[in-house]
Amino acid sequence: MQLIAKGAEAEIYLMEWFGLKAVLKWRKPKAYRDPELDRYIRRRRTINEVRNMYTAHTLGVRTPAVYFFDPEKAVIIMEYVEGKNLRDLIGEGRYSHLRDVGRLVGRMHSAGLIHGDLAPTNIILTRGGLCFIDFGLGEHRKGWTRRTAVLLARDVNVLLRTLDLYGEKAEELKALFWEGYRQEMHEKATAVEKEVARIRASGRYAERS
Repeated sequence: MQLIAKGAEAEIYLMEWFGLKAVLKWRKPKAYRDPELDRYIRRRRTINEVRNMYTAHTLGVRTPAVYFFDPEKAVIIMEYVEGKNLRDLIGEGRYSHLRDVGRLVGRMHSAGLIHGDLAPTNIILTRGGLCFIDFGLGEHRKGWTRRTAVLLARDVNVLLRTLDLYGEKAEELKALFWEGYRQEMHEKATAVEKEVARIRASGRYAERS
């Protein structure tokens, strides 16, 4: 196995799984946590990530195929997704994909599924279309409440904050995302947009302070 990524929560290894190119995601133990609590957290997050990917898949959103997972060892072995991520696509001027990103995020949100980390590097264009990876921080909400709208807005804002970095192109890129998002969320999109505006306004105030 080859270590290809190392984050605060998990390590990602490139490997072969019965002849298939795959990745192994391992949530490593945290020495600073109580061992039983640590085992519980890593187990719960592993199950949660697999469940979120399955839910997205049932909604018609492409995710890596899960080949094997072991909650007790906090390990997931899944498909290695080859392609260019959204950051690279935007860098090449292929902006129209943001409309599809908005539509797919809207589809997840309309079902109460929150991705948890909508960074452009977690959205990959592959032969089967756009694929979303890394659902480890996601959650699934039932019903529609103000709290749900806030959580969906926080999810969206992760992507919007990245798009802010594109200077004079930023508003055009965000408009493409919202266009796709509204197609799936319909009237609920307005509530999410309002919460995004509140989050971003409070963020600007905090920066000035």
